[in-house]
Amino acid sequence: MFLLISYVYYSKVPDDPFLTGYVIAVALLYSINHIIIFTQINDRLLMTIIVVDTLLSVSFGFLFPGSTLYLILLGVVAVTLTIHSSNKNVIKMSVGIFLAIWAVVMYYWQEKTGSLDLLDNIISVSFVVFGSVVGNLIRKLLEAQETMNEQYKQMNASHDALTEVHQQLQVYSKQVEELTTIRERNRIAREIHDTVGHKMTALLVQLELGRELLHLDIHKTEEAISVCNQLARDALQEIRLSVRTLHHDEGVQLTINQSIRNMLEEFYQKAQLETIFELNGDPAVIPVSLQPTIIRTIQESLTNAKRHGAASHFQLQMECSSEEITIITKDNGKGASNFIPGFGLINMKERIEEHGGSVAFESQEGEGFKMKVQFPLLQKKWVAGGSK
Repeated sequence: MFLLISYVYYSKVPDDPFLTGYVIAVALLYSINHIIIFTQINDRLLMTIIVVDTLLSVSFGFLFPGSTLYLILLGVVAVTLTIHSSNKNVIKMSVGIFLAIWAVVMYYWQEKTGSLDLLDNIISVSFVVFGSVVGNLIRKLLEAQETMNEQYKQMNASHDALTEVHQQLQVYSKQVEELTTIRERNRIAREIHDTVGHKMTALLVQLELGRELLHLDIHKTEEAISVCNQLARDALQEIRLSVRTLHHDEGVQLTINQSIRNMLEEFYQKAQLETIFELNGDPAVIPVSLQPTIIRTIQESLTNAKRHGAASHFQLQMECSSEEITIITKDNGKGASNFIPGFGLINMKERIEEHGGSVAFESQEGEGFKMKVQFPLLQKKWVAGGSK
């Protein structure tokens, strides 16, 4: 635009070497200034170039009275200014300077030529206003593009960071799974040692006693053999429960809901204990590491209901939420007014408390046995002392 208008002025130059050389020099300065603008420059140099372009453009208004093309040049300068500056004070000062220059040039024309085309001036000034608006829009578009590029870089950085964190989480997940497996194996080994080992020790003691009583008292010998038989059966049952916990049918692990239902069905077939299972909520919220403890807790409750309570009916309620897992068991067994937890219930209580859970026992003679177990999932709580 600068070069085009400079050429128009050059074509209007009378046979005057000074004006001809001036127009050519101004065109060269315009070119140099705008080459510099497209490079990385600081604000001070930019404002210097804008001031120089403004003075050169205004000079055409004085050298060529009556021609409003200088206002077109000022419109281009306005585009350059508003693209590179959003400072309101600079914009206001520039508007004031432009109005003052426009008034001075029009006064000079009036004095020099005796005429003034106001409509032509207003049309050309409207181009200056249009140039300012266009420059402001271009600046906003450039700022938006820069913001988008920065956000894109940040998103890429966040994506890389998330990818790295995801990979770390996968590693940690495998480590947690391995540690959970090891802990569960250790727990089952401890249970076998505590339950089966205890019963086998008692079995050996009873066998020694039976040998001593064999020739002394036949009735006591029969009682000892009966106790041995029961101990052997109990030990076998504990082994089966432990093996079942470790066993996966054809490599497919059952859900905890299916495991509990299968266990209740098997226990009914073996012990004729009628059971009702009520489930509220989604059991999928139960952590994998907690599931074996829940299954063992229900197994122990079933065994106690039949063996110690001589119950014929057993109720199981399990409620699953994102905050906690609640298990309530109740049977119609004999019950006891002075209830004292035995070896199996003590072990069960320890397993529950290892997971931050709590258990409460309730029993009255002739009213059966009731147990309530709670496993908090979001907040762990351990109680020292009390009845739990």
